[in-house]
Amino acid sequence: MIDSHKTGAFISRMRREKDWTQLDLAERLHVTPQAVSRWETGESFPDLNTLVQLGQLLQISVDDLLKAERSTNTPLVQPTPADLVVAELAKGRPENAAQMIKENQAGFQAVVDAAPLTRPSTLEKVIANMSGFHLSIEQIVGLAPFVGQEMLNSLVDGSGDEPIDPNLVAELAPFLGKDGLDKMVARVLNGEIEASLLAELAPFLSQESLDQLVEHLQDGSLTDDQLSELAPFLSKDTLNNLVSRVLTGEIHSEVLIQLAPFLKQESLDKLALGAAADQINHQLLAELAPFLSKATLDSLVEKAVDGGIDGSLLIELAPFLGKAALDKLVMRIEDGKLDISMVEELAPFLSKETLDKIVDQVASGGLDASHLADLGPFLSRETLKKVLQFVEQGTLSADVIVELAPFLDKETLTEIIRNSMKKTPQE
Repeated sequence: MIDSHKTGAFISRMRREKDWTQLDLAERLHVTPQAVSRWETGESFPDLNTLVQLGQLLQISVDDLLKAERSTNTPLVQPTPADLVVAELAKGRPENAAQMIKENQAGFQAVVDAAPLTRPSTLEKVIANMSGFHLSIEQIVGLAPFVGQEMLNSLVDGSGDEPIDPNLVAELAPFLGKDGLDKMVARVLNGEIEASLLAELAPFLSQESLDQLVEHLQDGSLTDDQLSELAPFLSKDTLNNLVSRVLTGEIHSEVLIQLAPFLKQESLDKLALGAAADQINHQLLAELAPFLSKATLDSLVEKAVDGGIDGSLLIELAPFLGKAALDKLVMRIEDGKLDISMVEELAPFLSKETLDKIVDQVASGGLDASHLADLGPFLSRETLKKVLQFVEQGTLSADVIVELAPFLDKETLTEIIRNSMKKTPQE
């Protein structure tokens, strides 16, 4: 990549080594001193023909000028083969430049380095006159901004099975047309080049190409990981279609995990209903829970209470359920629609008020007191004291205190012992 400021500073240093003023250099190049000044400050850049002359005057190669560094401390007496190629480009003689490269007088890199200063038509004529000459992917990427799409696609096609660095694809993709991108995608799907390249190509693919890619999910040539790379770029319709195909069993449901962050709420709701109808497994729905709306989660709670779905699913969903929905669910224990074992699983997510109500049910005989031990780790200090009051009143057996002892604080245990001693008859 040419850096006008670096090259300008390099020209300035080389001029001063010659002990020339800007006027001295300008007169030798037949330009104005102002032009030299603009080059040296990086405000402008010499054209290709001027670069060739500048290299000859300063006794350095054009390549050194472009890279802004000397490759040798020995002044050049004769131009390098690469300089001669650049000189032919500057004179508008691409056929000669191509011939010199084909005869190994210079490497093609000289053309790539000079590309930013060469007319696109001249570059394409050089390439057209080099039939059968192999260009590396790195060289093709270097030419990409300076040649037409048709020529670029042709060069990429001619690269064969050469491994492609994903970083190079990211640089190349913006310059490829639809045909070039589609061919690159086809090579990925055929296993000719790494699938990781899809991530680099995706932002530049048309919606039509993306939709065609997704169709390969069913035949296995597109993997779940590859789909996840494409998901941010898929249209709403395509995503909805994938959801429908999961629900009808056309494609496996695990793919939804890759799509979840990009699905619209209506699609997620559709999936939740699919779980209720056993169209996707409940474990999968649990993995989708972070993306479900409150209304959908509340609806699942209602279905669990009514027996529409397996209540065990709610254990997986619990971290994402609202307190109100959970409390409503747990209180269905009163009418026998919810098993106490499930309440114990949900205990870490229940509010203090709901746990207090469960304790009240135990005290009233609605629930067996043995369940309090399982709820113990989640009962607040106030609730535990409430249980002790029930024991003191004789509503609950003293055995409950033994079960809850590991969860009682020192102060409360001390109070129990003192109260017990007060009730012990004096001998």
